[in-house]
Amino acid sequence: MLSGGWCQGMVFRVPHQEGGQVLERLWSREMSMAVYDPKWLTCQTPHGPVLALAFTLSRRSPSHTGVLSEAEYRRIFAHSTGIYGTTLDYAHRTHEELRRHNIRDKALERLLKLTQR
Repeated sequence: MLSGGWCQGMVFRVPHQEGGQVLERLWSREMSMAVYDPKWLTCQTPHGPVLALAFTLSRRSPSHTGVLSEAEYRRIFAHSTGIYGTTLDYAHRTHEELRRHNIRDKALERLLKLTQR
């Protein structure tokens, strides 16, 4: 197994009585294409470590693109669309939500700047 990276993000506490419904909605959204590997990961929080469900993508997956050129990212942002809208809109919404939670993703910021040239 290849070692993964890390990220800064959010962990959401779900009330026990809502767990089944939340899991069903998450699974429906994230696993509709069976691309991700769902994993229970230990996440560090200000209140100590917690287990959280994460949807990860193996570097061995055919869906993993690796590093792309700036031109390829521009092409993707200009033309790619999924079931939830354009890739560019998705990237902007992700960036806005991260910023709302005071999380800075420099790599995403760099990619979004490619669309401003």
